[in-house]
Amino acid sequence: MNRIYNSFIYTHIPKCGGTSFRNYINDSAIASGVDKNTIYIPGCNGLSNDKNIPQLTDDELADVKKQKIKVLATHAQYNVENQYGLDIDKPFYFTILREPVARFISHYNFFYYKNGYDNLKGVMLNDIKKDKLIQLLKRISNIQVKYLSNIKHIKIVGLDNMLKIAKYNLLYEYQCFGILEYINVSLDDLRKKSPDWINLQMDFPEANTNKSSKYELDEEVIEIIRENHKHDISLYQFALDIYKKNLVDA
Repeated sequence: MNRIYNSFIYTHIPKCGGTSFRNYINDSAIASGVDKNTIYIPGCNGLSNDKNIPQLTDDELADVKKQKIKVLATHAQYNVENQYGLDIDKPFYFTILREPVARFISHYNFFYYKNGYDNLKGVMLNDIKKDKLIQLLKRISNIQVKYLSNIKHIKIVGLDNMLKIAKYNLLYEYQCFGILEYINVSLDDLRKKSPDWINLQMDFPEANTNKSSKYELDEEVIEIIRENHKHDISLYQFALDIYKKNLVDA
């Protein structure tokens, strides 16, 4: 069945080891003879890191829509090819999930603590007032569910229903998925299921880590993060149960 997929789409959920995977899938595609002009991966082959599909201007998107894309790896939610009208034929869908609390902490450390979003540069999670932390979490929590369900009207649909859609998509619309905490097992599974036209046998690069802003969190802060990520936690546990049943314990 892996011969029926004519393209490869990687749903890059932020802070789930995606930069390393982007480089991996790009290098693997080129080594497999895929034309660079059919590869769209921000940060690779001269394409700027800030050219993820949802970030493009109308003119930039119009140009991309003229391209025949064989490999796409970008910060864009599930069903990106139909949502943006991209020329992608019979895609093999893949994504990587991460333990939600660790993912959020990494997200905060990079975008807020390090790069200063919301004037929080250098501000540790422990030092944010509780009400501001909850306000922040309402905006950027349950990202994994949001990426896999791709629902615009969250308030209308509700997170409970979005979670059901995300689980369905992960199980039936993604041909394969990985878990960052089991990346080697994940890649072995991907190599077995991926299309024959791409060879994924090269070594996977080490994931980027931010060593400058690691600190021990107060238990109260961790509990607030958990409470506001309960849908992502449910999705992650769903994925983890599948892995433990079918792969890790095999």
